[in-house]
Amino acid sequence: MKRFFALFLVVGVTLPLALSIRGIKGSGERTLKPIRTPAQWEQYREQGLVPEQVDRIFCSGGTLRLVVYLDSADKVVAVDTNERRASERNGMKAYLTAHPEFREMPVGGETSGRDNPELLLSLDNPPQLIIKADTGAGFDPEELTRRTGIPVLLVPMRGITVGREEFDEGLRLIGAALGKRERAEEVIAFFDREIAELKTRSDKAGLSDAEKPLVYVGGVSYNGSHGFNSSEAGYPPFELVGAKSPVTERANDPTLGNRHAMLAKEKILEWNPDILFLDLGTLSLGQSSGLAELQRDPSYRTLTAVQQGKVYTLHPNTFYFVNHDAVLVNAWFVGKTLYPEQFADIDPKVKADEIFAFLVGKPVFNDLNAALQNLALDQLPLP
Repeated sequence: MKRFFALFLVVGVTLPLALSIRGIKGSGERTLKPIRTPAQWEQYREQGLVPEQVDRIFCSGGTLRLVVYLDSADKVVAVDTNERRASERNGMKAYLTAHPEFREMPVGGETSGRDNPELLLSLDNPPQLIIKADTGAGFDPEELTRRTGIPVLLVPMRGITVGREEFDEGLRLIGAALGKRERAEEVIAFFDREIAELKTRSDKAGLSDAEKPLVYVGGVSYNGSHGFNSSEAGYPPFELVGAKSPVTERANDPTLGNRHAMLAKEKILEWNPDILFLDLGTLSLGQSSGLAELQRDPSYRTLTAVQQGKVYTLHPNTFYFVNHDAVLVNAWFVGKTLYPEQFADIDPKVKADEIFAFLVGKPVFNDLNAALQNLALDQLPLP
């Protein structure tokens, strides 16, 4: 009897414990975590942890442009506060110009990934999916999933030059979740074709590095707008056409982080580049913009390019992360400026509308340009 009781005790204790461990293990395998790959999305879909069809999404931290590229603007039910900013930011983002309805949508969080679980859950039509920039900034994505029960896609915010593989995988991840796999591949192929054509035309110029004009771009945005001394080592439009820039030598400088550079005015004067470009992201500074500096600063007025009228304007290349559409648009204009014979058949403004129409759904160059004082993709008139 004692032996039976001992056996009963062992079974009574160990069996529930084993079942409990098994249950914990099983539930762990089915716990929803932030999703970083298409394969992970499919795994969760097979487990019934994510929707079979996603019709309502919230875009956080600059991911909205990627959703627009994938023809999924109609799925957006909430945006972050950066997409609702005041009218002085008109012209800075093609996807917002093409889809002004985003400015009227409910807010699901603050800028730069500071998402608000309570706001998201209180929406009349809460999202089925949160698409969030994988930057490490803002609200913790695992905690966001835990508190809302909503799946979170973490998308790498990379570019079409540096980090291209991650950029493509980000598009594929969103495509898998939104049923837009084919469109994702079309967008990736579009960038491939444009980049290849830019390189082919630029290479045909046959200029050695010593023969190329020295170029500089100022007014580049980084965590907001800046003046003419704000530039970027490895500025993507320059990279795509093989432009020669004095800032390029700093592209691999680890102290730059993302390669943004705030330069001393004296350095720009020392370089005295042959051709200057102004990124129109600077215009939101008004009387403190790079444009105002080129118009009024006596030091900049001594630059040879200013005196010879060789100053040209570009679309805002970076505004709340990189405007990949503008990278291409700007690259075609820079190519036309540096290698006029090889780009003789290209009207950069017509080309811009082709790019915008494919990526954001509308040919919005004229609308963007109107918001940019009708200065974009042109020679800058300086008094």
